[in-house]
Amino acid sequence: MSVEDRRAQLVEAAITVMTREGVRKATTRAIVGEAGASLSVFHYCFDSKAALFEEVVRTIVGRSAGLAKEALTGVATDDDALMAGLLAYWEHVVANPEQHLLTYEVTQHCLRIPELHDVARSQYDLYANVIAIHLRGSLEGEPDDATVACVARYLAVIIDGVTLNWLARRDDDEALAVLRSSVPHVKAMWAAGLS
Repeated sequence: MSVEDRRAQLVEAAITVMTREGVRKATTRAIVGEAGASLSVFHYCFDSKAALFEEVVRTIVGRSAGLAKEALTGVATDDDALMAGLLAYWEHVVANPEQHLLTYEVTQHCLRIPELHDVARSQYDLYANVIAIHLRGSLEGEPDDATVACVARYLAVIIDGVTLNWLARRDDDEALAVLRSSVPHVKAMWAAGLS
């Protein structure tokens, strides 16, 4: 098996263990056991557990971004592409609550361990970067980079808060109402940056 395939296998095993048992139980031994690999394979594929955590975050965020991108390809020209992307993301949250709960656990875990702080920061930078790409593909015009970054961060905070609130309360109607109400705000911020 190639190093890339083995890395992917270990990432999937880590996601499985973390989703099932929580981040604290995702020891290196548990992860390699889930993957059917040895500890030496882990150390051959990853320099550190932080490197594995970064790859786990990239994988989870990438899956959500892929769903939003896929939703955009099916959007008719008269539909709201921004809302379609948000709804695609939201369908993933509702269908996979354990994976989304895992993202919060990973963040909290990384924030408690000084050598993992950069993983948490890169997680939220990745969210904003993915959202910026989505905004550029779903809204008209191209504001300056500062506006794009601000609007992307704003929407990331909204999505993050709605997701965590839903995980705690499981109120589907309220969550969708908040997401829908954020769309005009995002569009207004975007348009303000066009002038």
